[in-house]
Amino acid sequence: MNSTSPSAADYITSARAGIESLEYIDDLIREYLLFRGFKDTLKTLEKDLEGDHDKGFHAEKIVDELLGMATSLDIDGLLEYWQYLTYRFFSHLSPKYHRTTRMFEKRLIRLFLVSAIVADKRQSIRQFMDKHGKALGQQGGDWIPWLGLEYVDAPSARPEFEAHFSDEWRISLKSALTDFIQTVFPAMAVPRIMLFDKYRREREALQRKLKIYEEQLNGETKIKALEPSCGSSALVEDHIGGVAAARSPNLKPAAAELATDSIATIDQSLGVIQTNEPSSMLRISQEDVFLEHNSGISLAKFSASGALIASYDDESILKIWSPDLTSTAPKLKNELDFTVTAMEWDKKHAHLLYLYDEDGHLHTLNANSNLMSRQLLLERKHPWIQSLKASSASSTLLTVSSAKPEATSDLLMHIWDANANKTIVSKRLASASESHGVCAALNHNGNLAALAYNTGQVRLLDTRTLEAVASISTKQKGVCSAEFSLDEDSLMVVTETGGLTQWSLRKESQMTAESSLGMGAAEGSAVSADSRLDYERVAFTPDRESIVIAPRDQCLVFNVDSAALTDSMRRHKDLVSCIDFVADRSLSASEDGTIRVARYRKV
Repeated sequence: MNSTSPSAADYITSARAGIESLEYIDDLIREYLLFRGFKDTLKTLEKDLEGDHDKGFHAEKIVDELLGMATSLDIDGLLEYWQYLTYRFFSHLSPKYHRTTRMFEKRLIRLFLVSAIVADKRQSIRQFMDKHGKALGQQGGDWIPWLGLEYVDAPSARPEFEAHFSDEWRISLKSALTDFIQTVFPAMAVPRIMLFDKYRREREALQRKLKIYEEQLNGETKIKALEPSCGSSALVEDHIGGVAAARSPNLKPAAAELATDSIATIDQSLGVIQTNEPSSMLRISQEDVFLEHNSGISLAKFSASGALIASYDDESILKIWSPDLTSTAPKLKNELDFTVTAMEWDKKHAHLLYLYDEDGHLHTLNANSNLMSRQLLLERKHPWIQSLKASSASSTLLTVSSAKPEATSDLLMHIWDANANKTIVSKRLASASESHGVCAALNHNGNLAALAYNTGQVRLLDTRTLEAVASISTKQKGVCSAEFSLDEDSLMVVTETGGLTQWSLRKESQMTAESSLGMGAAEGSAVSADSRLDYERVAFTPDRESIVIAPRDQCLVFNVDSAALTDSMRRHKDLVSCIDFVADRSLSASEDGTIRVARYRKV
């Protein structure tokens, strides 16, 4: 089954084109109002443009406004403007960016506090703490030292505050916040009028191409309009036969040497996944809900055996606990003084948990002793973690980070040896085309990594050298997850809208199977922004026979071979932020602070 829903890349391209044409559209509206004689309306438009809170969607101007309010100690204006931006833009982002939004709010508030110290206006800090101190205190974690900043002598010399007084920290804040907002704007749904200039330029470009083609034909050949041929091109007909193609309009050829005797033969050669009842189905036998947190959960992961769960919430509280009521494992709680952006358990040493923070540090937590060490500082130019994967065969980690939140044309890959506490190999990867996300997968021994870009391009790399060994062009827009098949003969790729394809690792860029996972949208309709899948909301079962996805507030279980929905977990009260699957159980963590754990059986 082929999906016709537009991908996130389509929306981003259209929105970016609309934003770039904003001044042109404003001029068109002015011209129209003058033509119609709507002078009062024109005056209202000009007045609104002068007080434009969106700053014409120029990220640099918005950031300058925010930083200016913080350094001039206009904390009320700063919080009000940030609340406006959150309601207007940030609240419509995928749940995985909610913690990034809160991180920048925290940094802006700290810039205000530091600026008050520098300006020797500590009374401004007192007024702020009288109003907001209680709420910050309830967050705990790294806010605790800041509550007494007013009374600290020479805070710039104290290790917990020192970095925030440096010019480098302010420059880094400005650069990172600008990059983040530049990422947010293209993700908006824009009105059709903002695409007028884009369509006009595209039409002019097509007319120029048409004129060139006409000149090349030199009047000897007439341009013929192509008639629709039941969804099959002439090229496909040449290879698999016109009759077979006409009888099967939705099939896509996976190889040139397809049989043409019958539709059944074509289906078998293509490996197109049919939506028939699977031979065995994964069903939920037990489901429990856990109330371990008081705020939205950002990350949650099973340990390698599934005996423990590590969960991290929006208040920077990390908990390690067991979902088994009869377990004697101690429950750990840590209020962290840093923001965690990725988390992974060691596959060989079940008591080691790796945490990646917002500044590019990699921390190791020993769940037996509850001791934490900071092991690695990655290059500061690439602080945005895209993927953190642990090898199943050794204590090695793969990290993929980028210079900007979603712009992955400039990536940094690290292979790190946890036992030796050192980097084995690192490499920067540049891409000619811009992508808006990347995910990684490791094979059974960790020697082969698949790097799947949002644009559909896949790189296969030898993790011992990080040299590319092969590439796959899937042409699938909006790729958000990839995983090796159990026999490692193919790679399974999932898109944001629920597309599931399999690609041969023996024959370059050959699709062996294709289906669409039902996500609740009508056939051919667009999937809403908060329903689109991302890397944290897709999980394959260990045997690769089933896949779990969480489009909104609920986990859905599908059979991989048939794409049939076999079961579903109960709904959360808010969006699911992440899911995980290990052994015979899965978890789903939500913005409502709950975690649901399900056990499965095959029927």
